[in-house]
This record gives sequence, C-alpha cells and structure tokens, in this order.
Amino acid sequence: MKIELKNLFSKNIVQVLENTGLGKLVSVDAIDDDKQDCLVVDIGPLQIPQFPVFEVKKIEQVTIIVSDNTLPEVLCRKDFPVVPHLNVKSDGVKSLCLFDVPFREIEYMFNASMFIRRIVYWFEKTARGELHQPDQPLEPFFPYVNDYIIMAYSNGIPFFRYKKIKTSNGDIFFETPLEDTTVGNVAIRLDISISKVYTENIINKMPETLGDLDSAFDEKIVDKIIETALLTWEVKRDQKLYKLLFNQSERALKKCPIFLVVEISLSRDKESKPEQWTTKIFKLDSSLLSFLLSCGYSVKNGKLVKINQSGEYERIKLMPFEALLNFNKKYARRLNNISTKEDKKFVQIGLGSLGSQIANNCIREGYGIWTFIDPDCILPHNLARHCLFAQNIGENKALAMKAFSEAIIMSDNPPCVEKAYNTNIFSTEHIQSFILDISSSTLVVDTSASIAVSRFLCHILSSSTRCVSLFMNPSGTALIMLAENADRTIKLDTLEMQYYSLLTNSSDLTQHLKNEKHIVYSSSCRNASLTYSQDNVSIFSGIGSKEIKKLENTDKATIKIWTIDENDTSIHLKYAKGCIFNNYKHKDWQIKVAYMLEEHLHQMRIQKIPHETGGVLIGSFDYKQKICYIVDSIDSIEDSEEYPCAFVRGSKGLSKKLNDISEITIDNLTYIGEWHSHPNDNTNQSTDDKKLMESIVDYNRTKSSPGCMIIVGETHISVYLNE
Repeated sequence: MKIELKNLFSKNIVQVLENTGLGKLVSVDAIDDDKQDCLVVDIGPLQIPQFPVFEVKKIEQVTIIVSDNTLPEVLCRKDFPVVPHLNVKSDGVKSLCLFDVPFREIEYMFNASMFIRRIVYWFEKTARGELHQPDQPLEPFFPYVNDYIIMAYSNGIPFFRYKKIKTSNGDIFFETPLEDTTVGNVAIRLDISISKVYTENIINKMPETLGDLDSAFDEKIVDKIIETALLTWEVKRDQKLYKLLFNQSERALKKCPIFLVVEISLSRDKESKPEQWTTKIFKLDSSLLSFLLSCGYSVKNGKLVKINQSGEYERIKLMPFEALLNFNKKYARRLNNISTKEDKKFVQIGLGSLGSQIANNCIREGYGIWTFIDPDCILPHNLARHCLFAQNIGENKALAMKAFSEAIIMSDNPPCVEKAYNTNIFSTEHIQSFILDISSSTLVVDTSASIAVSRFLCHILSSSTRCVSLFMNPSGTALIMLAENADRTIKLDTLEMQYYSLLTNSSDLTQHLKNEKHIVYSSSCRNASLTYSQDNVSIFSGIGSKEIKKLENTDKATIKIWTIDENDTSIHLKYAKGCIFNNYKHKDWQIKVAYMLEEHLHQMRIQKIPHETGGVLIGSFDYKQKICYIVDSIDSIEDSEEYPCAFVRGSKGLSKKLNDISEITIDNLTYIGEWHSHPNDNTNQSTDDKKLMESIVDYNRTKSSPGCMIIVGETHISVYLNE
C-alpha cells in the first residue's frame, strides 16, 4: 500500500534528494499521526576519511519525522555510536542535534535543501571528530528537560521548602523561605558532588532509576545518598527545627519527598582542570521511609534499624529537573559581565528619578552593598520617571527601594541594600550614623540634585570617603558627573565651581541650566516638577551606573557632561579634569582660588609687562561654611587704562558680561571683587589699593557679601578679603 505524503516540506525533501544526489528516499512509513510524515532516507554517499574518529558509514540510513511549523526530527540507526551532538532518548532511540539555536531563530532561512545539507554536514564532521568546535562550550552531561527547580537558599541543612508553579513550557519548583510555613511543602535535599569527569562532549542517556544514576559515574554515589538520608532522620533531635519542618510529627517526616542535587564537574580532557559544572536534580519516586526500607532499614520505636542488605533502591524511579541558579549578587554580576568579586560598600543620597534608576541598575547587576538615604515619599507624579510602582505611593523612597531590591535579590548575605534611612542628611538625630556609614564605605553617590545636600556631604559628613555627584540639568537633556579624586584634595564644592565656569566658557552650554517647562503638582508654589523624557532618564541612569563602577579604576577628579542631541539622539561628552583650588585664610573665612585661574593671572601679568593689568574676579560665596570661591576672571575691560605703575579698570560691556554669567549659571557665579598685577614681586596693598578695596567692600555690602582683591606679583599672589 502506497502511503501519500501529507506535508509540503516532506515533498520538498524528496525533490531535493532527486535533484542533488545527496541521498535517496527508501520508503514512506505509516505513523500514528495524521499531521506527520515518516520518511526513511539513505544519506550519502558521504565523504568519510579512511580512518574516521567515529564509525560513520558512507551511506547512513535515517528516519525523518516531519511535522508542521517545527524542525523535523532525524533518527539514526540503533547501533550508531554515541557521539557529540546526539540526543539519546530514554528508550535508547538516538536523534541528531543539528542546530544549536531554537528553530524559530533559523526558520526564516530554513528550507529542504538546507536541511538535507545539514544532515550531510553532521555526519561528515562527526566522522572526523570535528562537529564540536574547540571554542564551543562543553555539552551537558545529561539531556535537557523542561521542568525546573530554582534553589534559592543555602541554609546548611538537608531540607528545603518549595512551591510548584505551572507554566506553558513545564513546571517550576521554586524554593521558598524555610521559616515561612504558610507557603510550599518541605522536602529533603541531598547534595551529591561528582569528582572531575572527562567528557567527550557526549550527552549521556537520562537515568530512569536510581540504579541507572549510580551506574552513570565511575564513582558510586548510592552509598553517599543512603548515608545522607540517614542523617535527615536526626532532625528529630533538634526540637526547634523538627517543629518548624514537621510540627514534630514522625509521620510527616516519613512521608517527606527526596530530591537529589547532583553537581558534575566536567573537563575537556583528562589533564585539564574542570572548566564547567553542570547540575541536574532528580526527584525520587519514593518518600523518605520508602527509600530507607528499600535500603534495608526499618523504624522501631522511632529509631532506624538495619535489618537486611536490600538493593531494592536501585529500581526507584527518578524524575529529572533542570537546576536553575537563584538570582543572587554573584550570579547577577556574572550575567552582567562584571568582574569585581569584592562586595564594596556604598552610600547613596537621593532616590528620585535618576537616583532610583541608577540604584535599580546596580541592584540588578549585584554590584555593591548599599545604604540609601532619602526623606521623600512616592507621589503619583513620580511614577513618570521613577522605577517604583503605584502600590508604593505614600511609601518612603529609601525604604521602598530597599524592599524593591529584596524582591529582586532575595537570598544574599549581606543583602544588596543593607540599610535605608527615611530622613534627610541634615537630621541631627542620625548624623553620627550617617558619618559612620560613610566612613566605612568606598564611595558616596549623591543623586539628590541638591546643592545644599552636596555641600553638607562635602564639608560635614565625609571626611576621607570619596564622593561623586550625578544629576541632570533642568531640561533633562544632559547628565553631569562631578567626581572627587581618591584622596579628596579636590572636593565636590570646588568641582561645582569649575562646572559653572565650564558653562560660562562654552558657547554650546549657555542654555544648559534653563527650562521653562514645568508643572505644579500641588497647591504649594515650591512643588514644581520638571518635565522631561523618561527615555533620557533611562539613558543617563545607564551612563551613571557605568561611571560609578569605572571610578574603581581611576583616582582622578573629573567633570563630565553628557548631552543628548534631541534631533539625532546622539550623545556628546564634554570632559574636564578636576582642578586644585589653593586655600587662603582671612579670619574665619576661607578663600579658595582655582589653581588654573592663578596660572592665568600670572600669564596675563607677563603679557602686559611693563604695564600693570587687571580685571574682575568671578566666583561664589558660601555663607554657611564661610567660603569664598574664586574660579574665573573677566580680564582688562576694553576701556581699561594700563600704566607701568597703575591700572584703572574700565566698565564698557562689563554689566552685560556679569549678567550673562549670572543668567547662565542661575546666579551661582557672580562678581566677587577685583584683581590687578604689580610690576615686581611686592603684593602688599598700596594706598590706592586700599581705597579700591573700600569701594569693593561698599559695592558688595549691598549684596551682604564680603569684598575680595587679588594682587598678582612676579612669583606669587596675595588674596585680601574684607567684610
């Protein structure tokens, strides 16, 4: 009786065989499925070497099972040798593993010609021992299965609790906390470690019984299993644990199921160290009592007694599971290709839009042990750019982010987020705790976008711990990073001043701090939320978390500004090295002058010799810390008068320049005072200089600010400040 082909792909296979000569159809066999075809095909003649590595014939007969919308299955002869990339089923049937990717990934390029040529390729490469390439990962020791067990907790005892989750692709058994008696069932976990196994990249037949599993390895493992199973009976001695697990019920202990966690270390050859570990989990079709009885034990008066040498255990059926790693910090770092192994401590201040997403990145990467500080709670408008959820509305951001981290990485010690403070850093109640946490950390990450917070961190909270500040500009088009150097000789406050100077001296950054778009989210005029794209926050949070890790490998102070071009979504980076500021004292005031500015003033003096020259000093005052910052200058105005022994500063266009600086930096840089040079190295104030100083002080008094003067000599400068 002639059997008609039902699938178009089957007909295409026959056509390819006729057209290419790569084989011939032997028969079409009947199959108990009206949607499948069964083709028996001779593949060949194949190009086989005279002395093949594996015994492959010049003509190999295969059976091809064709179904719709899936990769056809190719079965080889029963006596075909066990070789790499060969699937061995439980009934001994062998099938070719033709591709190392799912069928969906190659479906767009898949046709009958490609399929037949792949079979030819498989046989010819197998004959030469070349099918498994040297740079390919080793094959697993046992075949893959669709059911999983996720082992989440390492509790040091041979028990675990699990719940079953059904999925469309199979069952997942997920380990739950042992102490949570409301969820899951208790089971026995017996860990078996197999010493180094030399693998020939052959996938071994899946064991169906405990005897099969014992025979799969050179070393016998059943004795280890029995020994460990006997120890589980001793849980009765620990009254607290016995009550937690079994409510002190011997019957419940007897009925407890057993899982074998078998870890196999694989090496590519006999001389190599293990390069891969594969774990398979097997559930015994037996309770603890049934297993012990099959091993020749009996229970008398609550105690185990050996009564015979029974080998019945060998026939106990096994159910295999894939072992999935729980998502812990170590695994997270591996998946994110982060090489660091040390769990360094970090403090993060501010868990808003940018801060929460930077924190989210570091949590999912398993990077660091974090302390979070933020006084604010989640409000509805935050959800536009925050990584938390609607159910977190009303919760404190720091505490909610700690809970968020525990929902992602649940079973690590120490945890990913160690502490969370729901208060601001100015809290007198917590300040000593903050100082202690910061002093024991590697880095403080300030994502508060608050100058007050940054200054307080810089001057009060951090003594020796390096700080980095990350914030976005008001329009959300740029990310700014101010990173101190490792020894903190360049701190956040002077980096902030240098950042403002960078804005005033870069024509492309004059609009950097402007944003007219904002919405008011309550009746308070202070509660204005800026409007900008979540896309940008997402992009910048990735850059920010990367930069935090890069700071491990550099001790230099830096300023970086990443700006998104909204037209083509390209990102432009502006970079500047952190500048040292020299410190001068006047009573209870500090005057910090940028070293680069001092160098510039000296150069201006040299250029104008034999005449004196000068200009206006640009900087900022911190009235809380009593610091005067001097970061820039406006040199010799157009209508200035320069003489060998005098300098009269002009005023043409000065007012506009000062207004521009104030506008660009939103009043963070302003007029500080005046500077001028002397023709020699004498930088003492002359009579005229003292009169000028009085006028500077009078002018700045209208702004409740001190007046400042710098006199530049041949080798040094003198800084004068008067309130």
